[in-house]
Amino acid sequence: MTRRTGPPTSPPGGPLTDPAREPSLDAPGTVVFHLPNDIGAIEDAVDHAVECCAPAGLDRDRLLFHFRVGLTEAISNAILFGNVNDPEERVRIELRVRPGEVRVCVSDEGRGFDPGAVPDPRLPENIGKDSGRGIFLMRALMDEVRFSDAGNEVTLVLRDAPGTAASVPPPFPDGSAGETAAPATPGAGRRTREGRALDSLSHEMKLAHDLQMKLLPPIPRVRGVEAAARVVPAESVGGDFYQVLQLSGGRTGVMIGDVSGHGFPAALIMALVMSAAAISAQQGGAPGTVLEHLDQAIGDELESTEMYLSLFYCVLSPGVPEVAYANAGHPHAFIVEPGGTARRLLATDPPMGIGGAPFREARAKWAPGEDILLLFTDGLSDTVARRGRKSGEDLVLKTVARNHREPAVEILDRLFEISAQSVPLIPADDRTAVVVRAE
Repeated sequence: MTRRTGPPTSPPGGPLTDPAREPSLDAPGTVVFHLPNDIGAIEDAVDHAVECCAPAGLDRDRLLFHFRVGLTEAISNAILFGNVNDPEERVRIELRVRPGEVRVCVSDEGRGFDPGAVPDPRLPENIGKDSGRGIFLMRALMDEVRFSDAGNEVTLVLRDAPGTAASVPPPFPDGSAGETAAPATPGAGRRTREGRALDSLSHEMKLAHDLQMKLLPPIPRVRGVEAAARVVPAESVGGDFYQVLQLSGGRTGVMIGDVSGHGFPAALIMALVMSAAAISAQQGGAPGTVLEHLDQAIGDELESTEMYLSLFYCVLSPGVPEVAYANAGHPHAFIVEPGGTARRLLATDPPMGIGGAPFREARAKWAPGEDILLLFTDGLSDTVARRGRKSGEDLVLKTVARNHREPAVEILDRLFEISAQSVPLIPADDRTAVVVRAE
């Protein structure tokens, strides 16, 4: 059980463990608990922490999105990189809740690291590197992020008033808020407000773009699997994403999703989904089980934002002549045979945020070494459409059929070449595609 010194309460069970002989904490509203070094413990711990934050009176969306994603990344880093998955070590979490502020300290038992040496994931030379995402997200979403000198402890702070890290930076180059004189002419104040609103929107879109691009991981090298994936975001930035996951037993998990809406909210939903999906999939869950866990993890967020999510997830197993998949309302999932025949992997359930659990699972014939798994979002097919949306889908499938013998990355290149040369008849959206072969 979690020991508490203030109003927040502890759940009756779960992964939280008694911090034996934890030093007394005098300040009220403080919760201290330990987690086993197990990624399966993260979700319940973060959910509990969010509940404990209620007395702070913070905006609900900031707690559900900013705090939840930031804390999830901090704990994940502590387990995976700090304690290096050592089952004998634990992660300590200290949560301090005050009116208008939440402060959480996450520490591990590892040797620590130098946060200043972590590459900036937004720079072109670092795009392919698999490090820096967690720190980038924490700094982007929280109002304050501080690392200990030893590098094995991070403190995250979220306040009632949005800070510069998670919202709009000060509009003046010197970093000050500035003083605005009385308008010299009628309407000058309104124009100033409109200018700041545009600056705010511009910054939100940039931050959403940074989040979206950094969250998209490099494709892992999996023996016997050739995969290529790409997202080209629209100007308005949406919530398209993909994941190719190396699973136990030589299996490969492949996912594509499309969050409704645009901008920072869609990017944050995407962040929650990708974090929860990786955790659930790595635990070995079947496709239907993974989608059910995701629905449980993000259902409240989808409801509160009135968004929905189309999502396809499948598992390819070495030498097995079928694909196991679950499809929550994603329309563009196909197996393309060598002769050009395309078999649609039909939806098994409605999109998340519209339907609900349980999520069903289906299987489809799959010829390893011959068939291609093709997944894409409607942004790609809509861009190349000439006579309605169906014509765009047909052109995408014909392009893959014509280039069926080419490597996956070259097929992907052909798809994005035709989309780059097209003038869309339908308003632009993110363009995303995943192409996979397996021996």
